[in-house]
Amino acid sequence: MNTLASLSCALLLSMIGHSAIASMEYDKFPQEPPIYAPDFSLPGVTEKEIKLSDYRGKIILLNFWATFCVPCRLEMPSLQALSEKYHNDNVEIIAISVDHGREKSVRKWIAKNNLDFPIALHGQTAGDVYEVSALPVTFIIGKQGQLIGRILGEREWNNAETTQLIESLLAANPD
Repeated sequence: MNTLASLSCALLLSMIGHSAIASMEYDKFPQEPPIYAPDFSLPGVTEKEIKLSDYRGKIILLNFWATFCVPCRLEMPSLQALSEKYHNDNVEIIAISVDHGREKSVRKWIAKNNLDFPIALHGQTAGDVYEVSALPVTFIIGKQGQLIGRILGEREWNNAETTQLIESLLAANPD
């Protein structure tokens, strides 16, 4: 089954839950059999390549965004705060910009907002593979690369609900 069909199937079965995960509202992917997050390799804003498989072994919040998306820009400071909070705890925030031809503007906006978690450029193809149809959208990926869930829309990420979710994922996926 190809990646797009797998993701589509997972979304249709999104009501199947993962019992160890907290009550945060999100679309859940089936865990049996697991559906793995498609790998990608994209240039980062720091010129260093960002490859999803390099983060295997960590809980990942993979956020698709764009500078033209106001809700995307509004949630970025809370993603930065979450990144700082879990920097040493096997949790990684990765953002993928789907801006097209605006690398200079993206870099300027990121610098202005002091964002230092991994942010990839040229994410249109990755967005297509993940079937991104609205922004922002964040995928929750487990330590073995399995898709756990998808969160649509802007969120305040640095809050008790997200902390509970991440703590439950860390407890369910020990080292």
